[in-house]
Amino acid sequence: MLSVSAAPLAHSRGIHLDIHVLSGTPPRLVGDAETAAALCNALASSAIASVVATPDPGPGRLTLRLSALPDGGERVTLRAELTGRFDARGDGGAADGGFGLELSRRLMAALGARVTLERQPDGLLRAALDLPVTLPSRATDADRLMHWAQARGGRLLVVDDSATNRMVVAGLLAKAGFSVETANGGAEAVVAVAQSAVPPEAVLMDVAMPDMDGVAATTTIRSLGDDRARIPIIAVTANAQPEDRSRCLAAGMNDYLTKPVRRTDLLGALERWLAPAA
Repeated sequence: MLSVSAAPLAHSRGIHLDIHVLSGTPPRLVGDAETAAALCNALASSAIASVVATPDPGPGRLTLRLSALPDGGERVTLRAELTGRFDARGDGGAADGGFGLELSRRLMAALGARVTLERQPDGLLRAALDLPVTLPSRATDADRLMHWAQARGGRLLVVDDSATNRMVVAGLLAKAGFSVETANGGAEAVVAVAQSAVPPEAVLMDVAMPDMDGVAATTTIRSLGDDRARIPIIAVTANAQPEDRSRCLAAGMNDYLTKPVRRTDLLGALERWLAPAA
């Protein structure tokens, strides 16, 4: 899994760095994973170093999103998109100086990698890094994820207003070695996270629920004043439109899966967000 070591730098400068791994991004890649991670870190670090002050009160904010674009067969393009208010002009005032030139030096050793810069209508700058990579075979990845889950274990909360859906998802996770609790709606999920003596390590959250939907439940959990506010929340939903994904991520969900969900997708998302076993 790619990690963004630029996060401490952002924190030291009072900048919020929001990181999202979008559904379908492979947890493991074939090739030079260290190079891929270094390029993502370079992208984030360069932007952090050139964040532009704005008239708005409060700290700056950068959003980094990782996704995979299919190229056919076992080839994909790993895309890291960074959006925020940072300066791409550099000391010389040229439009791709500073940020672009600094990052380009780091890209020299990465064959096939490229960076594009785009100014959006709202004034935010979008930098996209594309890096060709190769996927492991599905069978190999499924076996590896099962071994990982069985070795790690942990407590999970599955939230869905459909008893059948709760049973299916909980069954998939239980067979992979997790201890699973369930909630039949958003309100019950909030109580399970906020009031349990030992809260779950991650929440698999449906979105469309009658009493309190998954977006409202996530917003409430994120407002808690302790470590429970940072529990990974993964959307598991039949709502598959791009605006549905955006709404979930904007509410504070960490990841997004669509129904019908496969065990490999569930385990891949959990591997991205669960801390290593102590």
